Amino acid sequence: MPANESDTANQNLAAPKKSGNPLMPIIAVVILVPALVYGVMDFVILPKLKAAAGTAKHADDHGAKTAKTVSALGEHTAEFGGLVVNLSGTGSSRYLRTNFKVASADAKIGDIMKENESPLRDAAITILSSQAPSALDNPGGREAVRKQLIAKFNSLLGAEVVDQIYFSEFVIQ
Repeated sequence: MPANESDTANQNLAAPKKSGNPLMPIIAVVILVPALVYGVMDFVILPKLKAAAGTAKHADDHGAKTAKTVSALGEHTAEFGGLVVNLSGTGSSRYLRTNFKVASADAKIGDIMKENESPLRDAAITILSSQAPSALDNPGGREAVRKQLIAKFNSLLGAEVVDQIYFSEFVIQ
């Protein structure tokens, strides 16, 4: 064999012919990755989330006791509202109009509120009218008023009757 023929044979063995599209790996990735993500979400992650949500509904005894305690506090409500007060430091030019619900674990909270309406209304007016508009504009202003009202109402009622106050209207004009 001449040297040229053996060189040609070696070149054919060393460099195989390339076939196919060079974009095939990119196309495969573009198609397979979303399909894999969908499969993992649909068949792995979502079933685990649904199972976790189901077990959260069926809490163990400790969780159930905690949930009952939280729902027992403030389970019963009584409407308390129609209050309009001038705000402090405004020369009677600005006012606050509010309505709120008083929540309690005591089922008789409505009766208790009616029996003590005058002193409770006076206390609410005193607390609300002592507020400056700038204090109520602060993020914690309404929460501070809520805590003052709860403390004062419980003081007037002689027991920890009021668990929470929920504002349904709180308008500063």
